[in-house]
Amino acid sequence: MTNDQQEPLRLFIGIEPDAATQQFLDATVAHCKRLPLPRKLRWTSYSNRHLTLAFLGDTQPDRIPALESGLSDIAAGTAPLWATIVSTHPFPKQRAKLLAAELLPNPALDALHRKCAQLTLSIGKKPEVAGFRPHFTLARSPGGFSRIAPMPTEFQCQLDNIVLYQSVMAPGGSQYHPLVRYSLRGHSE
Repeated sequence: MTNDQQEPLRLFIGIEPDAATQQFLDATVAHCKRLPLPRKLRWTSYSNRHLTLAFLGDTQPDRIPALESGLSDIAAGTAPLWATIVSTHPFPKQRAKLLAAELLPNPALDALHRKCAQLTLSIGKKPEVAGFRPHFTLARSPGGFSRIAPMPTEFQCQLDNIVLYQSVMAPGGSQYHPLVRYSLRGHSE
């Protein structure tokens, strides 16, 4: 098979949570497991947790070098930032198939999202049109989460990286494999 005939890869750009944020999410999951939850649900594994910045979907492998270069440039020009996890609830609405820890949007995170959307456009992909609502998915249920009231929180998490992930279908659900990871290394203004 030539390079022109390679299978597309399902890709997205995200942020990997740091150790402190993972600990907070672990504690949140432990609390949620004591609640009345749907029988059929799948918890997001530690290694699959991320904050999605841009979904690319099926992407030809020959686009990866441009993505790597663009992400490197974004990382070089973006300072590490802080954001606040403000609530854990069914996402994106009260009766939804996801349970997520949602972050309060902030200008720096919104700017990073816009840069990733521009990179998506630059390689010929259409960015998602839905509004950006930063979150970490904690669990999925085909029947949805309808009996869980929002749980307010206030956790400051540091967002200090940008990752190009590949989503690979597996028997227990998709697995997310980092293809390239860059530390945010710009300077704060």
